[in-house]
Amino acid sequence: MKNNLRLLTLISMMIALSYLLMFFEFPIPALFPAYLKIDPSDIPSLFIGIFIGPVPAIIVELVKNLLHGIFSPKDPNFSGEIANFFYGIGFILPVSVFAWVVRNKFKQWSTPKVILRFLPSFIVGTVIATIVMGFVNYYFAFPLYGMTDHAVKIAGIISVTPFNLFKGTLITIAAYALYTPLKTLFTRYFK
Repeated sequence: MKNNLRLLTLISMMIALSYLLMFFEFPIPALFPAYLKIDPSDIPSLFIGIFIGPVPAIIVELVKNLLHGIFSPKDPNFSGEIANFFYGIGFILPVSVFAWVVRNKFKQWSTPKVILRFLPSFIVGTVIATIVMGFVNYYFAFPLYGMTDHAVKIAGIISVTPFNLFKGTLITIAAYALYTPLKTLFTRYFK
């Protein structure tokens, strides 16, 4: 019972942190159009996925985007939240499933070299998220913005794909930088 309460508390804290981090979005105007913004809100759910499992990570992503869509809507018809949710799921699931397999297979994964084993899963997560975003943008996000012409949607996908790859790379770098301090926090939290 004590661990269930800790898990629920941790998930709730990560939802709140992810929601707050969504407000720290910033464009990279030298590389991408100003409407494409990067925010660090996927990082808490990524670490929940690595240390706890994929299902709590999905819950964090879902609730974070629901809260953002309800309390601070900027995009028409939740299009930004839909895109953020599917990008997060596409990126986080491969990494969290890999972490789950490593945790169950090796039982001891607190060595410094373990994070190097995650690199292929981060690459796969970035590629999967980019592919998923191609479909999500084509069938959901772009029509919600009023882009219905096939050629316009394809041009939009071509312009957004490098952004998604760049975002995955930034999240990977942040995860590698934060892994060691957060590993200590998470392992201490569940002892």
